[in-house]
Amino acid sequence: MSFGGKVNSAANTAIPGEGWPDLSTDEFRKLRRIPHTFDNDSMAAAVTIAALNIQQRLESLLVDGIPPVLSAAKTAVYKRAVYGLAHADLLPEFATQDRRKEGESVATDEPEQEARFVTQSNQDVRLLLGRSANGIASI
Repeated sequence: MSFGGKVNSAANTAIPGEGWPDLSTDEFRKLRRIPHTFDNDSMAAAVTIAALNIQQRLESLLVDGIPPVLSAAKTAVYKRAVYGLAHADLLPEFATQDRRKEGESVATDEPEQEARFVTQSNQDVRLLLGRSANGIASI
């Protein structure tokens, strides 16, 4: 975000997946509907950290240290897991943004919103691992 109110619409940071799907702040911005006034560097850091977190949780999918080739559907789930976790991490920063009068209450439920984003990310990780959505395995 530019403190002068300048829109950073051209800013984009590509985040190489190193075997996992590549990510970008532009895609994160589009999929999570992040305003262009938000700082690109903060988003890049959050997405990078979230990707590391998700990749560590998916470590059991590695074969000889190499990530699996994901189908289009699984790639979408992976990206949603990463971007959801990054969005949850950034919510406190979003809440501090200046808001128009009509949007002042948008971030009032920040803790609940963060919990929803983290829950969805956790469900996506379980889906990629082939585990039950509720965490209970078949007996």
